[in-house]
Amino acid sequence: MKKDIDYVFVRTVWSITEAFHSATTTADGLVACLSYLCDALPCEQGAIWLRDVTGGFLYVIGEEGSSELTGLCLKEREGAAGQVIEKEEMLYLEPGAERTPLSLSEREAGLPEGALLWVPLHTPYGCFGCIQLGTAERPFSPEEQLLCSRCAALIALDLEEKGIDALPGGFRNRIMSLRHISKDYSNGGKIVRVLNSVSLEIFKNEFLVILGESGSGKSTLLNIIGCMIRPTEGTILVDGKDFSHPSEDEMTEYRRSSIGFVFQAYNLMPTLTALENIRFITETSDNPMKEEEALAMVGLSDRADHFPSALSGGEQQRVAIARAIAKSPRMILADEPTAALDADTGREVLAILQKAVKERGTTLIMVTHNAEIARMANRVIHVRNGRIADVHMNPIPLQASELSW
Repeated sequence: MKKDIDYVFVRTVWSITEAFHSATTTADGLVACLSYLCDALPCEQGAIWLRDVTGGFLYVIGEEGSSELTGLCLKEREGAAGQVIEKEEMLYLEPGAERTPLSLSEREAGLPEGALLWVPLHTPYGCFGCIQLGTAERPFSPEEQLLCSRCAALIALDLEEKGIDALPGGFRNRIMSLRHISKDYSNGGKIVRVLNSVSLEIFKNEFLVILGESGSGKSTLLNIIGCMIRPTEGTILVDGKDFSHPSEDEMTEYRRSSIGFVFQAYNLMPTLTALENIRFITETSDNPMKEEEALAMVGLSDRADHFPSALSGGEQQRVAIARAIAKSPRMILADEPTAALDADTGREVLAILQKAVKERGTTLIMVTHNAEIARMANRVIHVRNGRIADVHMNPIPLQASELSW
């Protein structure tokens, strides 16, 4: 029986309005709207692309179906999504049509072979994104295309009322790109795939949390980002240059010059004082802070001459953070930095890390299984079974003092 498109439209409009009314964040509202559209038509695939006007790129904040767009970014005007946002015009590809408008990343994402539809999201202030929908076999009827355009206009209107500034974004420069990264380990003669085709963009001056259960692959992903280990497959770009197969010397140099590490185990030298532990790192750094300044930043100026054995766990972790910050690194990588601390001390440590992002322009990437900590981040990557399962944006990240666990 032919679908009553008017009924579907009214039902979808009601659902979209309700989604924005009840959503905790603007991003959650957009993702809910996408889900309603995919159910109403129905569609096998859907995604929402947003444009970061300060960074010159497009990114996906929500996805439905089995494609792998989550975590990818495009340059402005790149691919089908970029073309739609640039021209502010709907793009429709019928089943079997040439996929020439698609970028390489879009082609590799496993989009359906049927029809693909992109509908712009625009307000009087300009186009800020688009909705992408796909079907496995059947085409989109003209009535369905019109329904999507009307729903996109309603979504844009709801966003305009909330304020476009509420949209996620604001990351200016891309530091690193991971494309289809996989990592295998040998376990008793059996090959175990810990990461499976992970794609991720990392930007300057963002707080990124990698969230997942034990064994999900999150620490392996962090170690690849930090050049502690090499991937089995995939491409790594650093500042746009291929860094997929670095030599040991190149990996060491990258870690020395660009990365500060903070681990669950504090890894301080037991025979060196707090100040000397920091100096041990800064002596080999290109543009270090003064050791005393780094200690002051974490509130330990009066503990400079104390050995680690004379410091509490929280104080030792603060020294480890000061050591990482003192290098003036591009990125600080933190692996479960509060796991061994009580809640109050953990919040103090998180506040210091958050301050480093804000005041030093450093990118912070933190691995944790604690979903509460993720509320501090600009962006949250959910890792499950070696894959990126979801990407969540926090338009207004919480302060460390607001967390509770």
